[in-house]
Parts: sequence; structure tokens; C-alpha cells
Amino acid sequence: MRSRRDMASSERPLVVPLAEGKKKQKVVATTSSSLSVLCYATATLFFACTFSSTRAFSTPKPIILSSRTSHHGHDGHSSSKKIIYNQHLQVLASSSPDIFESIMTIQQTKSSTRQELEKMTIKQLKSYIEEKGISIPRGEGANLKLKRQIVDFIWDNQGVNSGGATTANTAIDAVAVDDDEFNLAAAMDNNGANENVAVNGNNINGDEANGKTATTETTEESSSAFVPFKAKKNFNRSAGTGMPPLPTETTLASSISNERNNDDSSPKFNLTPKDRIVLDVIKRYPPLHESLLDAALQNNYDLQIEEITKENIEQCNLSGLNYDIPIGIGENDIRHLHHPMVKNVTQSDMDVVFIGTASCTPGMTRGVSCTALRLNWRGGRVLDDRDDNMSSKKKKEQKKKEQEQKQKQQQNKKGNSYVEARGPTTGTWLFDCGESTQLSIQRTPSIKPSKISKIFLTHCHGDHSFGLPGLLCLMGTDRDRSDATPPVEIYGPEGLRMWLRVAVRYSTSRVVPKYRVHELMDVPMAPEWEEGHRRNGRFYYQYKRDREENNGNGSGSGENRKWGMQGLAGADPTSWISRAPMISLEPSKDFGEVVGGRDIYPQYNHPQSTDGAPIWQVEGNDDESNNESDEDNEVSVYAAPMSHGVPCVGYVVQEHTQPGRLKPENVAPIIQRNYKGLVDAGVKNPMKVMAVVKNLPVGGSYTFPDGTVLKQEDVVEPPRKGRKIVICGDTADCRSLEGLAQGADVLVHEATNTFLRGIDKEGNLRSVTRDAKIHGHSTPYMAGEFAKRINAKKLVMNHFSARYKGDQSIDSMTIMSRMENQAVKASGLSEDSVAAAWDFMVLPVARNES
Repeated sequence: MRSRRDMASSERPLVVPLAEGKKKQKVVATTSSSLSVLCYATATLFFACTFSSTRAFSTPKPIILSSRTSHHGHDGHSSSKKIIYNQHLQVLASSSPDIFESIMTIQQTKSSTRQELEKMTIKQLKSYIEEKGISIPRGEGANLKLKRQIVDFIWDNQGVNSGGATTANTAIDAVAVDDDEFNLAAAMDNNGANENVAVNGNNINGDEANGKTATTETTEESSSAFVPFKAKKNFNRSAGTGMPPLPTETTLASSISNERNNDDSSPKFNLTPKDRIVLDVIKRYPPLHESLLDAALQNNYDLQIEEITKENIEQCNLSGLNYDIPIGIGENDIRHLHHPMVKNVTQSDMDVVFIGTASCTPGMTRGVSCTALRLNWRGGRVLDDRDDNMSSKKKKEQKKKEQEQKQKQQQNKKGNSYVEARGPTTGTWLFDCGESTQLSIQRTPSIKPSKISKIFLTHCHGDHSFGLPGLLCLMGTDRDRSDATPPVEIYGPEGLRMWLRVAVRYSTSRVVPKYRVHELMDVPMAPEWEEGHRRNGRFYYQYKRDREENNGNGSGSGENRKWGMQGLAGADPTSWISRAPMISLEPSKDFGEVVGGRDIYPQYNHPQSTDGAPIWQVEGNDDESNNESDEDNEVSVYAAPMSHGVPCVGYVVQEHTQPGRLKPENVAPIIQRNYKGLVDAGVKNPMKVMAVVKNLPVGGSYTFPDGTVLKQEDVVEPPRKGRKIVICGDTADCRSLEGLAQGADVLVHEATNTFLRGIDKEGNLRSVTRDAKIHGHSTPYMAGEFAKRINAKKLVMNHFSARYKGDQSIDSMTIMSRMENQAVKASGLSEDSVAAAWDFMVLPVARNES
């Protein structure tokens, strides 16, 4: 017998080495018989189910490779597999086209089945295992954590546990892999007879394909059953190559019939949760869709689509695209143009600008905490004396009003060295001023440093306060320092005044503008926070006790949740708020600070207090009725303590009730009819009667010269309820604001962290919520729950962890969209009433109709 190496490739017989020690004999097989063709089909089907990729095959083309098998490990085996598989398909395509078509149909079915498994969630995959009765070996369950592992397990085991395998299916067993060649054995039981086909790893005998005889080797024990080979356990198959049960002739014909019947039905697409969110995001933001589509078409020239849809999103391969990310800011940001909350909103005389929306440290796509409230209505004191357009008469009236206000302040002294003073209620108010705020303000045209009139700090942490000295220096370069210019009013918890004084004096910052600091005194720690055993002034959140008292929903009102006096100045003699009053450093005009800062003490009996929490009346008064002559009293500001690791407050800005709008169409004709009579009566400008009519008290009336009587309710609309803006600081619980914040037009609530399935590999929503509370922070679900409790009209989340980018990439947009969906679910609000803020987002606040 000639050696294999000496044989020509066209003369090599089809030989499979069997188990050693077995007596061998030669068997002659006729390939022209239908039985032999069926054997080829079986062997080919085995390869199709075991070694092929999950892609659907087209009609194979001859592959010309070296007859010598590669000796480079796994690559050599892969080449050998491809050679044998393609050779089988060539023979079947020429000899039995029907069976070849059946093999291709089964291969396509296998590919689609694998894709369906990959589109299931982990929960659905586990349910699938239970429904199909797939048994999990002992100790194997611990390894089935990731989705990929579960899909591979189902795919590798569904043929074993399906329970429907026939004798012919179980006859096909294993693959033997050798270092030099790849050997295949396959058999099929047909009417009690077994035919064996042996294939060499490199070539199929050409004579056998033409109907000639070929020799095979088999053992004496295999007269009625095929003796399977054992596969090497260290053979690594690629993902998705598990072998389902092979069909018999009956099931093969049935599958072909079913496939043909299903051709007329419309295809069904089982989208993954990620695909659904991506489709929603690109539908919301057309410029992002256009950018992704262009990249997908450039990446795949064979792709011919006009838009990304559920039918072709898998072909687009979005996860691997290199696309252009939109970079516009402010009004050019695609979110500003297309987000449901802001795309259809008209301009207003009050709006909220989010200058920084990150926590901890500033990044490339987000600055740290800073939110601006722009009050654009007319009235109030001017911020800059360089307004040349102001008439001399108005300047005299302004100066007279300031003198009257100064006299009133002197009369209201309360025994301390600070004069009670209110700042202007127009311009821009900042809430928190984290690191790099001065840089962020210079990047947006929405905020002008010279227009900033008030700054409110929620607490002392650096990501809320480090930017204050730098911002004051920036403001000082574009601000008049004359006595006529009012100072910048700064508010914050106790200890702020001395800290800022030291920072400005140490840095010798003489450029800062005039400023005045008002401190909120006696800000307590929330009752769920307790000082550590070291008694070093550090407080820790008692998560277990808090859950026991309020069932974890943050809305309990047990006795232990009553606000007390812990954490105040003097409780820890080493703390800054205890030491600051002892520092002997007086204010100096050379460094901008002027006298007049107030010490604002809380009210514990306020009618809107919750759980006995103190409330600070920072600006304005409780009487919301607005006197038009009192232009500096249009807004009231309140504060309440938050649940955080340091003394922290949240602010409520309440616009006073505004007079109703005059209906000029009902008044102008009457004035025109009585024009001469009004002039004769001494009215120089009869049209000014409109203002007189508008300011009539409720139930009042005005009589014209011709006897016409106008009642106030006939020509003036009902009073408009003032708008309410709630800005929470860092917090694990906002319950102290619940009374003040009822019916808020806009709620700005932090959402530092959350759990996102598929992105977070460890933990769950409960563990992430627990971690957020322990650090004094919130999740989107917590923000949504509070918005629901106060009946907020709009919810905007900010203060995101540094791991959440703020750019306009598809990854960032999908994450923010998922966080918005969580808040929508918890709050019950619509998607156009919830937003995850981005830097330089501008949200106009419309006036209430009534």
C-alpha cells in the first residue's frame, strides 16, 4: 500500500482511522447510490451545525489551498475544516441540488436562531432554559452570569436536552482533532442499515464523485451501529457553534416546507433594549442620526439605506463606527434644538441656565455645579451706572429711592453690626459656584459676568464653592466700583463670610467687585446622619435605621426623623464654623467686602415646615401680594436643610402673584370717545388712564366724563400666580422642602448615580441607591419620586457622576435618555417634562395663565 505522502491528491482514498487495536477491514461504497448521497448530506449537515459561522451561506466557490495542513495550532485546524466543508458542498451542489438547498436552509435557520437568543435579555434567557428543560450541571450555574455565557450554554446544550433527537440524530457524535490533520466520522441510520463515509482531511476522491467505488475502513463491531469518536476536550470552538439536533429526512422536508410558507409573511425583528433606546435617541435628534448614517454608509459600501431603522440597525454596526460627534453649545447644541422639554418653548422673562452639571471635579464635557436663574423683567435697581440711555429724571428718581431705602434700613437695625439690606431682584442669580465656573461662563453668551447680582451657595464642598473667588475676580474686571453700584449679594451656610474673606485677602485679589455676605445660621444635620465614634465632626448616614423608620421611601415622619440641633457651631470646637468667629480679620473695602451682611436665623414654626425642619426666609416676605411701586420686592427666597454629609440647604425662589393683564381692546375705544373730555378735566395724556384702570383694586371702578363706568374685573384679567423654582443642593432626601416646593414650576434635583443594566457589570438598583444615600446623594428614581410628591410641573436632573459624559455622542445620549426614562417612570411626568441637564442648557419658565 502506498503512503499518503506519495499519492497524488486526486488519487487519495477517503480514509478515517478508527480506534487503535481494532481489526480493520475494507468496505466498498458506491457513491452513485441514493444511500451514499444521504450519507454525504448527513456529514455536510454535521459540519454546517458544528463549525460554520452564524452567517448565511451563498453558493460556495471552489477554494484552492495547499494540500498540506497548517501546523500553526488553531489556524491549521480552521483551514482544514474549511477545505473539507467546502469540498462537501461542491459534491452536493453538483450531485444533489435538492439536498444542497436543504442544507443551506437549515444553516440560515441556525443563524437566525442564534441571533434571536442574543437579542433576549438575561431574564428571558433564564426563562428559556426553564421552558426547554435544559439541565444545568452541578457547579456550572455559578459561571452563567454574563449574557454571552448564557447564550453559549443554551446553544451548546439545546441539542442535548431537547428530547426530540432520533436514532439518526444521536448517531452523529464527535470530532477528533489531530496536530497534523482533521478527521471526520459521520453516519446515519436508514431503515436499519448503516453506511459509513470516511473523509481525509485534505481531499475528496475525484473518482468517487463520478460514481466510482471507493474503499473505507470500519471495525467488525460496527455492523449494526456506528462507533463514535471522542473529541478532544481542549478544542476551542468559536462562539455560536453549538450543535442542535440534526433533522431526519422527514423533519428536513418539513423545515423546507415551513421555510417556504414563512416567505410570504412579514419579518419580525426582536430588538435588544439597547437597539430600542438608540433608535429612540436618533429619532429624537436628527443631526445625530445623519452623522451615524453617513458613517455607516462609509464603513459598509454594500449598505444601501436612507435611514437607520429596526430592520437594518444590526447591519449598521453602530458600536464600531467612527462618526462625527456634534460639538455645538448653547443654542447650537442639538439637544437645545430637539429635546422635547425645550424645543417648542418660547422665550420668557425668567429662565434657568445650567452652567455646570457634573459632580466632584470638572471634566472635558461637563463643568461642576452651577445653575443660573435669569430674571429679565423690567424694574429694580440698575446693576451698572454706565447706562447712558437713562434719562436724568429716572436717575434722580433712582437716587431718591435709594436714599429712602437706606433710611429704612437704618431704622430696621436689630442690634447687630450688620445693616439689613436687600439686593436687586433683576439680573442673574447663581446657585453654587464650583471649580472652573469662571471658564464655563466665558464659553456661553447666555451669562454676562457684569449682570450677576446674587450668588447662593448650598454648602461648603469644593465642587460647589471653589469657583467663587475666581468668579468674583472675573466679575471685577467688568464692573463699576463706584458707590452708586450695588454690591454682589452672596448667601450661604454659616462660615462662608470668613472663608471668602480669607481667600480674597490671602490671594491679594483687589480686583474683586464690591460684595456682601449673608450667612444662614444654625443649619443642622439631618437626623439620619450621626457623628462617627471618633467624634471628629464627621457624620455618617444611618441607612439601616432610616429604612426601618420610613420603609426606604424617604417620606416617613417618625419621631426619630424630627429635625434637631446637631452639627451646629460649637458642637465640634475644631470645626471651621466654630473657629471662624474667633478669627480677628475685619472686612476691608480695598478687597471688595462691604458691611451690611446679615445673619439669617431659621424659623422653626413656619407654616410650610415639614417634620419640624427649620426654614430660612432669605429674601422678600411671606406676603406674596405685589405692590407695583415696590420694585425690589417681586421675589421671595426661602431655604431649608438637606440630608447631606455637611450642613447643606436647598433654595425655593417664589415669584409673587402678578396683577392680571389689562385688556386694552376694551379700554382704548372708551378713551378715544372721551379724549376731549379727559383733556378738559386736566388729564394731559388721556392714554395714561389705561394704567390707572389696570391698577384699580379688586372691585374698583373708573367713571369717564360721558358717564361710562369701567369695573376692574371687566377690563383686567385675573391675577397670575407667581412662578416657583426649586433648586436642591446635594441631598439624599428633600423632605424638608416638601411644603415650600408644592406645585413647583421647575424642580432642579440632583441624580448623581444610577444602575444601568448592560453597562454596570456589578450590583443592582438597590445597592446603587444604598451607596448614593450613604454618600448623601440621589438617583433618578429618587428625584422622580420627590417630583411626584410635590406635584412639580417639570423635573431637571443635574450633578451627574464623572463617569457620565455630557457630550452629544450616541453613548452619552443613550445613557442620559435611560436616566430620563427612570425619572419619568418614578414621577409620572411626560417625557417633555423631564430632562437630564447638559452644560449651557437654557430652560425658559413660562408665566402661569392664572
